[in-house]
This record gives sequence, structure tokens and C-alpha cells, in this order.
Amino acid sequence: MSSIAIITIVVVAMLTVTIFALAWVGYSLCIKKYKKDLDLGKYDMDLCNEHYNNKKNHVVAKAISFAMTLIVLAALLTILIMGIIFASSKEGLTIGGKTALVIKTGSMSKYYDDNLEQKYNDLGYNKDFQFGVGDICIFEKTDSLKVGEVYAYSYDNIIITHRLIDTKNVYDDDGNLVQTYYVFRGDNNPSQDQTLITADKILYHYTNSKIPIIGLFILYAKSYMGIWALFCVVAIIISSDIVLRKIQQLNGERYSRLGGAI
Repeated sequence: MSSIAIITIVVVAMLTVTIFALAWVGYSLCIKKYKKDLDLGKYDMDLCNEHYNNKKNHVVAKAISFAMTLIVLAALLTILIMGIIFASSKEGLTIGGKTALVIKTGSMSKYYDDNLEQKYNDLGYNKDFQFGVGDICIFEKTDSLKVGEVYAYSYDNIIITHRLIDTKNVYDDDGNLVQTYYVFRGDNNPSQDQTLITADKILYHYTNSKIPIIGLFILYAKSYMGIWALFCVVAIIISSDIVLRKIQQLNGERYSRLGGAI
């Protein structure tokens, strides 16, 4: 990791700690002020009216609010965790022999032009193998390679998901096969990939299974800014819920002292 990246992480961490420290001070002051006003009886009439008019609705509202908070938190935490996992894994997320990759470009989203589409149709290539930015595509390990199929290969520490369109064999002076190279092209690219790929660089075969769009959130969560932003949102939701529950507790204690129970 470069020194700039380390400095950036340290600065972001310090800013995060500072922001949440200030937020908690603000929350504490608000709760302290509210408790003081509550003890002085400023909200007694409101508490009695609320309890009298909305006793059943109050219970239902609390249950709905709690459920929605849990759902939102679960969704955000899932995205945050998935983003961290994908950011730390160079070759995707592998579970049970299948590997999930988040697509970052539109190079396989459609055919580059009508002529290419007709050519590929004539060759029997499968249009269903196309996918777009933000799709989560499922790949698998394979020992066999077939022209027309879509594969994920590694080049310069980057995983590229393109269609295998040709092979090139290199022979020595005696006619013996020295090396086989594989030619790839993104369906939406104007030309084939400039780099010829050897078999050891080909990682996975596309299974034609994908989850559309969801990967956009993971792509955002993979970045430092995305991780920081999602962490802040989660922390704010949890902090706000704690504050609201504290206020509800204070309201309940005050109403009990008034001779009832919320």
C-alpha cells in the first residue's frame, strides 16, 4: 500500500472519529436538555394526550419503526460487508465452487454494431452471455475452453470478462506446438483485445447466471469513500435509534410518575 493511501486512510479515520465524537456530544446535550425540560413538566400535557389518544397506535408505530430500522440496517450492513469482501478479494467471491464477479464496464453489454451481431449469430454465439455494469455474474472453474463462450481472465492484476473468439497456435521450426494463445473481445468493443492470453491466465467460465444492477451498490461500497459513507450512515441510524429510545424511556418514566404507564 502506498504512503498516500496510508495517509488518506489515517486522515479519514481521524475525521470519522472527530465527527462522531462531536455528534455524541451533541446528542448528550440534547438528551440532557430534554430531560431537564421534562422534569419541569413542560411536556406533561403532551404525554397525557398522546397516551390517551394513541395508546394502540403508539405500540404499532414502535413495532413498525423498529422493523424498518432493522431492515435498513441489515441492507446497509450487507452492502458494506460485501463491498469490503470484494475489495479485499482480487479474484471475486468464491462459494461452493462458484465465483461471483461484479461487472465494472459495459464491454459485454451489447454488440458493437449490427455486422458484429450478425457475424456472431451466424457462428452460433450466445447473446444471453451478455451483461452490463453493476451486474453480479456467476463464474466457475473449467479445464476446457470453447470459442464463443465467455471467460474471465487475469491481465496486469485486473480481471477481464470477455468472449473467446479465436485461438492462435505457435509452432517451432520442426512443426511442434510451442504455445496456444487465446484471443478475446468484448462484444461492445470496436476490436479484439490487444493482448493474447495463455491458458494459465484464464480463471473462470461464465455460467450464464447473473443478478442485475445490485452490483452497483457493491462497486460503490468497494471504494474508500463508499465504505466510509456507508459506515457513517449505519452509525448515524444506530445513534439516532439509541437517542429516540432514550427519549421514549424518559417519557415513560415521566408518565409513570404522573400516575400512569406508557
